[in-house]
Amino acid sequence: MIKNLFLKQTSLKFLAVLFILVGLVACGKTTHEPKVGEYGEALVNSVRLTSSELEQLNQAVINKPKDTFDRPSVAIGFLGESNNNPYRFVIVAKGIAPNEGEVNLKWIGGVQSETSNGYQPQIFQSDDKHKYEMNEPVLLIASSDPFSISEQSNGVHYDVHAELMEASNIQFQSVEVQIWQGKGSLYSWTYYLKFLVILMIPIFAIYRLVSR
Repeated sequence: MIKNLFLKQTSLKFLAVLFILVGLVACGKTTHEPKVGEYGEALVNSVRLTSSELEQLNQAVINKPKDTFDRPSVAIGFLGESNNNPYRFVIVAKGIAPNEGEVNLKWIGGVQSETSNGYQPQIFQSDDKHKYEMNEPVLLIASSDPFSISEQSNGVHYDVHAELMEASNIQFQSVEVQIWQGKGSLYSWTYYLKFLVILMIPIFAIYRLVSR
């Protein structure tokens, strides 16, 4: 009985530490732009939005589009090579926070090849939960999960599209979309969520076992 109690307490402590670590990963403030080795080993392509495109984004923050077809969007293309797997789509947004508080930025989009008719939608969201001061500079990075290209698709042109889904308390000054290739050390919040779900299954089983 003492052994079961010890195992139960150990499991609860481990679970608490795990939630704290995941929370710290998800709530950190972005301090620098993507570096080599973080989102990939090499930058394949990058596109910086024009002044008119930035104006559309800022207008969408003030007046949210009622029609999904009116959402401002960003896009970038690249030639797929399976030897360079995996790939990563990254959005780097700079600006200021007009008001005090959190800044919210969320995109929806996906990867589409020239031979396909559509793509599987994915959420690209910044993990920044920092409380900003009024007019404080903002650097937000939203990224996709790593994705791979099959050998049959070598040399095929791919496009990555992303529509602005949600944005609040940010005035865009520059937005750059990037494609990285190769393994990186950083992952989006969805990666950690998947990892947490997988890890929770055996932990829950052990907890149920020692609770009997």
